[in-house]
Amino acid sequence: MEQRIIDTAAAPAAVGAYNQGKQIGPFLQLSGQLAIDPVKGGILAGGIEAQTEQSLNQVAVLLAEAGASWADVLISRVYLSSDDDFEDFDRTYSKIVPHPYPARVTVGAQLAPGALVEIDVLAVVAK
Repeated sequence: MEQRIIDTAAAPAAVGAYNQGKQIGPFLQLSGQLAIDPVKGGILAGGIEAQTEQSLNQVAVLLAEAGASWADVLISRVYLSSDDDFEDFDRTYSKIVPHPYPARVTVGAQLAPGALVEIDVLAVVAK
């Protein structure tokens, strides 16, 4: 099956042994997106709403680079550093991700210092 690596300077560069995304056949997996400050680098200062918006914007940039959109997303996986942030996260997510929403898994996890949320997605993309 044909494979393609997603790599764009318009989103934060990978900081380890992984790619921003990889497509095999119609399946596109994007790596988890922490909210990276586009000006200063590093984790974006601010609360869960600001970090959720930034993470989702980075996902959208990577989807676009792959020729996809939120309409192609089958599932999003969300990692929150605190379960207490769920309501504020969900309110922000629902304002940005269009209907019909993809399936979603949301779990609590230990994230990088200062990170409140990390989001990855699996999309199905026509050639």
